[in-house]
Amino acid sequence: MKIEQYRKNEREIVQDICIRTGSSDNLVNPEHAFFTLHMYCNPYLDQGTCFVIRNDEDVIKGYILGCEDFRKMDFDSYFAEIRNKAPHFVCRCDVSEYEKYYEEYPAHLHIDILEDYTGNGHGTALMKTLLEDFSSKGIRGIMVGVAKSNERAFAFYQKMGFRILEESTDGAILGMKLNGGENK
Repeated sequence: MKIEQYRKNEREIVQDICIRTGSSDNLVNPEHAFFTLHMYCNPYLDQGTCFVIRNDEDVIKGYILGCEDFRKMDFDSYFAEIRNKAPHFVCRCDVSEYEKYYEEYPAHLHIDILEDYTGNGHGTALMKTLLEDFSSKGIRGIMVGVAKSNERAFAFYQKMGFRILEESTDGAILGMKLNGGENK
């Protein structure tokens, strides 16, 4: 196993992992797949940070995407594309739920690993790589949204030290302070 910085020529591989690890609707509904890529993957590949994890045969098996400051991300152009090509998902084009936590948690992340490579600390290794990278840049904190139905991810983030900032019937926003900040 090795973790490396993403290279632009690996875009389709990362996108494929995003589609395969997301909702099963991605595999049968092209509109849903388009939305998923333009909401959770492409903005971060184009404007953020991405690390990939490779197996011993040098095949990418997962990734972690992050942005250091979600206010500096241009989501509008991606949302416009969703409006044009996946109009049924326009109502989900929103990152405003993170706004109230911005001062303490300006960074944001997504992580996806293919099922045959989960466990054995691969997610932890990816997460530590991103957190160390962001900490070295002086980022104050990082947050992530998690669906309530994704119990495995919810437990993973809490094991990593994220704490619940807000819960709803559908999910939660979790955050972690970086650079010596306390999670209270």
